[in-house]
Amino acid sequence: MKCELKNVLAILEGAVLEGDPFISVSGLTHDSRKVRPGWLFVAIPGETSDGHDYIEQAIASGAAAVLAEHPVGPGIAGVPRIQVDDTRRVLGRVASLIYGRPASRMVVVGITGTNGKTTLTFLLESVLLAAGLRPGVIGTISYRWGGREYAAGHTTPEASDLQRMLADMAADGVTHALLEVSSHGLHSGRLEGCDFDLGVFTNLTQDHLDYHGNLEEYYQAKKILFSRLLPLSCRTKNAHAVVNLDDPYGVRLAREIPGIPVTGYGTESGCTVHPHKVSLTAEGISGTVVDGSGSVHVQSRLTGAFNLLNILAAVAVSERLHIPKEAVSRGIEAVDVVPGRLERVPSERGNIFVDYAHTPDALKNVLEALAKFRVGRIVTVMGCGGDRDRTKRPIMGKEAAQGSDFVVVTSDNPRTEEPMDIIHQVENGVIAQGFVRCSEEFNGSPLKSGHYVVIPDRREAIAFAVKRLQDIDILLVAGKGHETYQEIGIIRYPFDDREVLREELTKLEDASQPQRQQT
Repeated sequence: MKCELKNVLAILEGAVLEGDPFISVSGLTHDSRKVRPGWLFVAIPGETSDGHDYIEQAIASGAAAVLAEHPVGPGIAGVPRIQVDDTRRVLGRVASLIYGRPASRMVVVGITGTNGKTTLTFLLESVLLAAGLRPGVIGTISYRWGGREYAAGHTTPEASDLQRMLADMAADGVTHALLEVSSHGLHSGRLEGCDFDLGVFTNLTQDHLDYHGNLEEYYQAKKILFSRLLPLSCRTKNAHAVVNLDDPYGVRLAREIPGIPVTGYGTESGCTVHPHKVSLTAEGISGTVVDGSGSVHVQSRLTGAFNLLNILAAVAVSERLHIPKEAVSRGIEAVDVVPGRLERVPSERGNIFVDYAHTPDALKNVLEALAKFRVGRIVTVMGCGGDRDRTKRPIMGKEAAQGSDFVVVTSDNPRTEEPMDIIHQVENGVIAQGFVRCSEEFNGSPLKSGHYVVIPDRREAIAFAVKRLQDIDILLVAGKGHETYQEIGIIRYPFDDREVLREELTKLEDASQPQRQQT
């Protein structure tokens, strides 16, 4: 698809063009390394580098035109240039135009909130497949549609990459696009140019305060999906919001959404979508969910009160999309596990789970879910990421201690921070719950309730916990979930909690074989 520069100029208020307005471009990027002949290069100032420094490189790679903020004279090597005040803010709208407004050719569901986004996309993807539709997903774990799957760099990609992906989805016949919408993505304008049919708000709890500063600013960033993007959608008359009314910020949002119909879901019968005679057990969730047009039977192997809310959200969205109830039931039941979300690691040595919980609320919810079917002790291995919200670290430690019998404090992704500095901040929260620190030698086996240990090396921490786990115990390894790396400094080293657990379990099994043979 080709687009003339005069059409780009028409959607940019106050923009100035230097060069031929009839030059056509067939794509665009903000990354000079990805430029293709005939594309528009958009120069964006960044935290560590400035795209304006790479304009010549982009032109050498075949860029047909440049969109920039800084005046650079009458063209560069004869290449037309459009100047605007803020290239990042217009990137999404320009990308959408050049790629033919791909979001307008699909049903687009945007899902935002601190927790639950990924699980909800998996549930909805399964429901849509059960209904014979063709979903695409852009989210934390991967970008996938029609048999393709790509590793996710960001929950919400940069606007130029996002619009190109949506265009590829539309060309491949995707009927419904499910987008995890991050607060960073909303605040930085990555979702501009997207036509949303439906916005979903799952909850809001402490996270990303290193970026937003405080919870109010974090909430305002999330609200952009409902206060700006939904009203601007080409399908505004049919746009709808689905909001968790068990969450106080959801209640507030439902009051503040301007002119967009809201479907509320929650555990109270006053919500449009709510559970009716639903049971939560170690085996899963089963029962009936009431929606706006009847009821849906649900049977799921997902467990925990937080997953009930995810299921309620899936039912609410499905009802708004007019998905047959039988397909909703089959789709929900088909989801065995969401990668890294309370994912069980097979073991004959206790019950072992890996979860992405990296916020205080998420960790609390997971531990509460595990407590429902505990027989022995709950042992938690956890830490906090570096270069991120520091204020949540002692709170995370407190939640770990509050929901566990024994805590192993370790490194998560320290990034460029000193690992022990992060660990000490987490440790303060554990101590605040009255836990006593002990050494590996002192504690021995079995682990003593009300104690904790600090083991900075994550593999050693996991090995320590596995080695001392009894058959009736529960082990939770929290914080990284589906991630397959550990970020230390500026390098990502291969590291998968699930794989490390399997390796340590195998070591213990191998070590016990000679002993078994002797007996």
